[in-house]
Amino acid sequence: MSTSTAPVPTATAPASPPFPLGALLLLSLAVFITVTAESLPAGLLPEMVAGLQTDPLGVGMLISVWAITVIITSVPLARLTARFDRRLVAAGALAVFAVANATTALAPTYEVAVATRVAAGVAHGLFWAIVIVYATSLLAPTHLGRGLALVTAGGTVATLAGLPAGALIAQLLSWRWSFGVLAAVALILAVVIGVRLPRRVPVPTPPRERGAARADASLAPILLFAAAALVFALGQFATFTYVRPLLEVAADAPEAQVPLLLFGYGAAGLVGVAVAGPLADRWPRGSLVAVLAGLAAAFAILTAAADTPLMYVALAAWGFAIGAYFPLQQSLLMRIATDRTRTLASAGVVVTFNVGIAVGPWLGDLVGGAAHPTGATALSGGATVGALLLVAAAVLAAARARRAA
Repeated sequence: MSTSTAPVPTATAPASPPFPLGALLLLSLAVFITVTAESLPAGLLPEMVAGLQTDPLGVGMLISVWAITVIITSVPLARLTARFDRRLVAAGALAVFAVANATTALAPTYEVAVATRVAAGVAHGLFWAIVIVYATSLLAPTHLGRGLALVTAGGTVATLAGLPAGALIAQLLSWRWSFGVLAAVALILAVVIGVRLPRRVPVPTPPRERGAARADASLAPILLFAAAALVFALGQFATFTYVRPLLEVAADAPEAQVPLLLFGYGAAGLVGVAVAGPLADRWPRGSLVAVLAGLAAAFAILTAAADTPLMYVALAAWGFAIGAYFPLQQSLLMRIATDRTRTLASAGVVVTFNVGIAVGPWLGDLVGGAAHPTGATALSGGATVGALLLVAAAVLAAARARRAA
């Protein structure tokens, strides 16, 4: 098998398939459900504190234990299932996810809730490790950017609408109903994906070539992209964790204006997702570099001029960059990776991004947190510059790999 970094489809995929809108919408909805469940306890904090007889820290740990589970299990599970039909792996992961969230909804004690979050985190990590690879196998190379942008849009919509919807269900009914609704939708999606979506069975690697995977030319840029995802997530969550103090303290925004500002941030993220698709198909490298440069500039404004009207521009640029970054990086990563490394690439980015999610808030607190949020924005700006340099190094490494091939 060649170590070429030429794009994309696996040997089992059609040469030029039409744009599979229905399949991608199903996968995007599954992404929406899984990302909503990941951070749902944050939106149900008072209800879960009362229902599970714990404290706010205990509910926060339900998010942390999920992230730790994803970090530990994603890559091993992706390797373990590497020879199975991607459709069935996605459907099976969603089925386990549904059962785990249904059990969370019925959890009689806090300890049971922790155990069910671990089970859901395992399913979430496996699903995210293969969903981009599966979506890639359904797409022609010319549609890759738009297709992956549509799939990853589910995560952005989860932040904008999923958490508020879960909180509303909890207020009207119970926090248990919020998890129950997610479980029901996930189970329906598991059945539909398993029955209706196309089969995609990876081509087995011949025994004589299995050891050559370690020498695959795409590994160097993959590792650099994974490092960029880690640093990017550190920067994002070092500041986003303290976004309300940033707006209320550093920017001196009226409390009543904060929800509107956050809605604008989320709306800018949706614009970023929409724009990222066409950009990823035409100018993937330059667009990703430009997005990171714009994000670094936005954090610089939020550090030095948060109390000026430039704050509105910076907040919109921040939201836009968050929406555009993931589809741009994932489409570029899937073009660079080979059949041999594509699953590892997808799982590796999931792992490093979750490490950033876990560590970013802690670093943000160290440099100021809620009391001095501009310390966190300064850290985030530096992290974004670091991610930009790592992406540039990854692009250069991929170009060297292509020339060598």
